[in-house]
Formats: sequence, C-alpha cells, structure tokens
Amino acid sequence: MSPAARLDTESILRAVFDLLDQEGVAALSMRTLATRLDVKAASLYYHVPNKAALLQLVSDRVASQVLAALTPESGWRELMTGMAHSLREALGVHPGAAAVVAVRNVSPEVFEPAVPLVLASMHAGLRLTDEEALFLVQSLFILVTGHALAEFGEVPEPPAAPRAYYDTWFDIALSTFLAGVHARHGADAG
Repeated sequence: MSPAARLDTESILRAVFDLLDQEGVAALSMRTLATRLDVKAASLYYHVPNKAALLQLVSDRVASQVLAALTPESGWRELMTGMAHSLREALGVHPGAAAVVAVRNVSPEVFEPAVPLVLASMHAGLRLTDEEALFLVQSLFILVTGHALAEFGEVPEPPAAPRAYYDTWFDIALSTFLAGVHARHGADAG
C-alpha cells in the first residue's frame, strides 16, 4: 500500500505534532509535512485544504484532550484547575503546539458540546452571566498557553529555566487567577 493510501487525519496529526515538536511552527508548511509523510502535496491537500485548516486541527485536538478530562458535577474551582492542568500537560507533551494554540481559537463544534457542563460548574458558587463564565474559561486558556510559550520558548530550543521554576510560576499564576475570580464573582463577594 502506498503512503498516500495510508494517509488519514490521525496520521497527518501525528506528523504535524512531531514536526512542531522537533522543528517548531516556523518550519511547518504543507510541503514540509507532505515530505515528512512521504506523499505528494496533492495527496495531503485531499485531506486538509490548507495550512490554516491544519493549524485548526492542532488547536482542536489539544482542546479536545482538555475537554475530555472535564468531570461532571465539579465546582468552578475544580473545573478550572483541572482544565489548567490538562492544558499544561497536553502542551507539555507537544510543546510545539503552544504557538498554534496561542493564536488559534477552538472550533465551535469542539467546544459547544462542553458548554453546558462548563456553565453548570461555573455557576456553582459564582455569580456571573454565561458570557462572563465563557470569557473566564477563555482567559484561563490564554493564561496557561502564555505560560507554556514562556516555558517551552522557541521550539526546538530547550526551556530557559529548570522545570521547578515553571511549576512554581504556574502554581502562583493559577492560584492568583482563581483567587481573582472568587473575589470578583464568588457568591460571597460583595
């Protein structure tokens, strides 16, 4: 069977993540990816129409992993803490994806199924509108993704500091963010 016959979304995503992790987002092109997959670019275009769609697949895959880890009936703090740790873990596995996730929104078809669970959790103990709740979740994604960009830097270059430094920074940033959410929107906030 030819390489093109074995081409599917999963094999494309594996190759994209490998390329991002090894060479960084600047090295990603449809031609480079086709070469890595040992196919002609036309075969790749049959599955993914352009680089923008390819980047969307990366962002959606990372978000899908994070959303799959959500637990029903968790309070807002547990939900946001879990999301933050899941996102950091996903980006730690594929550090080259951080530069993509930072600038690419999650597709509605990926996020919308999680909205009822997210809103139920966010309304448990917080006084806010649905719109504010969703903005807070987006803000959390930006916080964690920004941290990942600082931690992983210019992939494939190694991080500038030891892991313990980034762990402490992450814990402080997350706890401060959550304290701010509680201070502003907590049921007991004035």
